[in-house]
Amino acid sequence: MIAVTNGLKGFDVNQERAARSLGASPARAFSTVTLPQIRISIFSGMLFAFITSFDEVIVSIFVSSGANSTLTKRMFANIRDQVDPTVAAISSMLVVASLVILIGAQFVKRPKSKAVDQ
Repeated sequence: MIAVTNGLKGFDVNQERAARSLGASPARAFSTVTLPQIRISIFSGMLFAFITSFDEVIVSIFVSSGANSTLTKRMFANIRDQVDPTVAAISSMLVVASLVILIGAQFVKRPKSKAVDQ
């Protein structure tokens, strides 16, 4: 999240506004203007997330034993041993929950706009 946020801070929003004023849809303006400017930040954020989640599985494999088992260990074992749509459903729920928390944090962190006295 930090890597992508830093990439968005350096992003020039005027270019996206120009694309929108020239008739591009929001999705097209994002994919042709915004995404190329922040692609390195997104890639580095994905890499950090992968490394962190990979490390979490390894640690949970070593720490848990017997009847004690973490969600990541069960998911890893389930993917390795059998194909089960439960893992995909849990993964989707975790991704959605993470996105909701991150978006909520951004709304809470957003500074209050001050009204200009005229």
